[in-house]
Amino acid sequence: MAAQQRRARIAFVSDAVFPFNKGGKETRIYHLTKGLAAQGFDVHVYTMQWWDGGKSYEQEGVTYHAISKKYDLYAGDRRSIKEGILFGVACLKLLGYKFDLLDVDHMPFFPLYFIKVVSVLKRKPFYATWHEVWGSEYWREYMGGASGSIAYMIERCSVYLPNHIVAVSDHTADRLRNMLHYRGNLSVVVNGIDYQHIAPISPAAERCDVLFAGRLLSHKNVDMLIRAIGKVAQTKPDVSCIIVGDGPEQARLQQLVHELKLHKNIHMTGFLEASDDVFAYMKSCKVFATPSTREGFGITVLEAYACGAKIVTVNHRDNAGQYVAPKEASVICEPNVTALAGAITQQLTAAAQPMQPHGESYDWNYLAGKLGKVYQA
Repeated sequence: MAAQQRRARIAFVSDAVFPFNKGGKETRIYHLTKGLAAQGFDVHVYTMQWWDGGKSYEQEGVTYHAISKKYDLYAGDRRSIKEGILFGVACLKLLGYKFDLLDVDHMPFFPLYFIKVVSVLKRKPFYATWHEVWGSEYWREYMGGASGSIAYMIERCSVYLPNHIVAVSDHTADRLRNMLHYRGNLSVVVNGIDYQHIAPISPAAERCDVLFAGRLLSHKNVDMLIRAIGKVAQTKPDVSCIIVGDGPEQARLQQLVHELKLHKNIHMTGFLEASDDVFAYMKSCKVFATPSTREGFGITVLEAYACGAKIVTVNHRDNAGQYVAPKEASVICEPNVTALAGAITQQLTAAAQPMQPHGESYDWNYLAGKLGKVYQA
């Protein structure tokens, strides 16, 4: 790319960023932008105003810009359509910024449409990072018949907007081709972990048998995990479980723990500010259980495996997390309470297996280099 002669300026666009929101996409942007900056790219991230103070700040070589005020990401237990539209409109402000290429998170879709206008008017290449594909069936389940059909059409049309899509997993890439019939330029740059950072972290003082870490959303099926712990407790009364995270389902899940009288077995920590604290819990647990039926990659599975935990996840067509950890470290079960309880019991009684650190294919610096080559192709 000709702009490479003078430090290409990359504009990343995402409504949520780390450390203010700590999901998989935020973690990915944080590490990849930092890695690209270290390689000499001029990296800027355009987002909502998550921080106090001015409209921009710099961190680890990356400049963050607020192009809108902060709107709530969720309306109840669903992603806010209002937030997606308002942030999408705010993306038109990029007409006033200089950059050589754009890389935009595909969710919540609306920004893709406004960024297309920016891309055409400024004649700059437009990349989109695609985390997962929902498809018509899941959209109808999530939003209902008519609304779900409209949402699916928005997803379906979105793939025609970018010049190039970067998928976070082979699973997502396959679904882009086979479910959304995308035939354009497509690369896969997977999510990774910072193993050198994770390795020296000590286990948490609070030990547990089972750990869950993630946003408390309906598709994560943490209620299923709570009921499974209740079932395991029938034969192992002292089984312990820690649930790390917050989200729209938090109050309902706390009530479920109370109703099932599992307050001695289950500890809900809420949101943990420091990611090192999450890694410490991963190192203090025996089993990391994630019954989520919808994951574009499943980065917490990879992190937990790197921390030495055995893995339990579920067999579902929308769950890419089941493909992350090696078979010898994982049990993949059907997404129901009985099967999940059985898988947890199996992993708790299984002989410990030595956990091997992942190679360079999951190192963030390596992945940042791979993404840089995609931009230069």
